[in-house]
Amino acid sequence: MSNKMDFLDLPGEIRNQIYTVLLVLPLNTSGKFVPVPTNEPSIYPQILAVCKSIHHEAKQILYGKNIFYAHAQLLTGLPLLRQWWSSSCTVRSPEMISMIRRYRLRVRLDCDPRFSAQQAEESFTGSEEFYLEAIQAQYGGSDYSVLKLFEGVRGVTRATVIGGVGTFPEYAAWLQKSMMAPIGSEFEAFESPIGEEFEK
Repeated sequence: MSNKMDFLDLPGEIRNQIYTVLLVLPLNTSGKFVPVPTNEPSIYPQILAVCKSIHHEAKQILYGKNIFYAHAQLLTGLPLLRQWWSSSCTVRSPEMISMIRRYRLRVRLDCDPRFSAQQAEESFTGSEEFYLEAIQAQYGGSDYSVLKLFEGVRGVTRATVIGGVGTFPEYAAWLQKSMMAPIGSEFEAFESPIGEEFEK
């Protein structure tokens, strides 16, 4: 009798650990992608082509555990696995997009946004992780008006507002808590410490 064991004979927990090593990009504690040399592949999606069973299991890890870059205009419409554009890293299938639970979005504070508050709410509400990165050409040159578009987002398990928010850290902290509030809940409006000081 043969004692040969196939990959699918392994316990599901071990298979998931293997899928994670092969398919999930490394992250550091700040939420920023760890630089990987361009000549060395960091993930191995070829495993999805082995058989239908492995494809079904592995795609849940690939799309469910990686953090994808949201599109600057379409938001969750054409997410990217990497920061730089590449046709091979762009997700177009609605089925696959529906599996993505972790997003990162870069927004310009000094430019008019190309999406509405409603689109932001519909795109990111209920996400497992959402990294909102604010950038601007000149430090302190813009306020947080663009970030107000995300005040309706709710139910995010872990929300992080990073980037050029050093001039309004109180609002960034408030927005994080607001996005992590339960879906459908009202959250206490933000009161600017500077505004209160001026009112006095």
